[in-house]
Amino acid sequence: MISVEEALSKVIQHTKLLGSETVLVANALGFFLAEDVFAPIDLPPFRQSAMDGYAISFSETNTYNVLGEIQAGDAEYFQLKRAEAVKIFTGARVPDTADFVVMIEHVQEKDGKIFINQLNKSKTNIRIPGELIKKGTLALPEGTLLNSAALAFLSGLGIEKLPVYSKPKIAVLVTGNEVQTPGTVLETGKIYDSNSIMLDTLLKKAGIADATFFKVDDTLETANKIVKHALDNYDFLIASGGISVGDYDLMQSVFDQNGVSELFYKIKQRPGKPIYFGKRNYTLVFGLPGNPAACFINYQVYVLPAIQKALGNKFPRLYKKAILESSLVNETNKSLFLRAEVKGVSVKIFENQNSAMLQSLVNSNALVYIPETVKKIEKGEEVYYLDIVQ
Repeated sequence: MISVEEALSKVIQHTKLLGSETVLVANALGFFLAEDVFAPIDLPPFRQSAMDGYAISFSETNTYNVLGEIQAGDAEYFQLKRAEAVKIFTGARVPDTADFVVMIEHVQEKDGKIFINQLNKSKTNIRIPGELIKKGTLALPEGTLLNSAALAFLSGLGIEKLPVYSKPKIAVLVTGNEVQTPGTVLETGKIYDSNSIMLDTLLKKAGIADATFFKVDDTLETANKIVKHALDNYDFLIASGGISVGDYDLMQSVFDQNGVSELFYKIKQRPGKPIYFGKRNYTLVFGLPGNPAACFINYQVYVLPAIQKALGNKFPRLYKKAILESSLVNETNKSLFLRAEVKGVSVKIFENQNSAMLQSLVNSNALVYIPETVKKIEKGEEVYYLDIVQ
């Protein structure tokens, strides 16, 4: 068995980027930028009104003649002389000869003229070209997650296509003759499959919307066929179950028969000791425990960081600190990952830590990490934790 730190180091070391591709901005949600993106234009590209009101050519008078109006998008241009104004709307192009945009609330209009009640000479209410970003300057750096705000920003710069890191193709293998699909009548000796929906939703949260799921029976012929197909066609193979030491835990043997190089098997931790990590060519292979909570925890600690790196994420999750609400004793000689709830600066560890029990994860937002060398922590002391991605 190896330590938690050694295992995670091996996972990160062997995870590589999968190349890049060009996609439409409209299809780029959830990708990470593969290159720096620079502004192709000034934003705004012209003198722009910051509000509804009147653009004026300033004069030492409160009364101005109104020549017309400019809506957002209008190409019409006015050459204002002193004491002349034009009605203008937010986002519209401001004439070069205008000095201020006066808020509509500060103006009275009558018979083609306006009377200005209030004028703040320290604020023009005019956005200058390049005020938000100048042409040629960095818009977003490589490694940026393309969320809705980022895509709207880039669209506003007129950008249609983007270089992004390719997303990994992921195959999930759910093993075991005992696993039965929810919605069917539960047969004697069977259990309902919970890991499929758990891993599917977790992968979607990570940005993988189209993982492929395979049901693997406990026979060498079936397991070999599906594993070979997954290794030939996917970047990640994630197996749930079949990785322990029972007679029908076949996955480690099947991985070996299909040319997977084992990088580690079993970690000195609780829960989730029986975890496998290997590699064949560029395909990463994870064998996770079948027990639901242990499967969930090992996904969070080891699989998710690998997916994040493969996606091009330059800012992986970091362990944080919180104050323990009650004392804790570790007599296992193993590292612990404990389901917990962080509120503010304090953390409460839940009582039920059974590796097969998902119920205590429902209200958890953190995994508290207790290194194997730590035997006791007193109430009020600091502990490290990972935010749970649910």
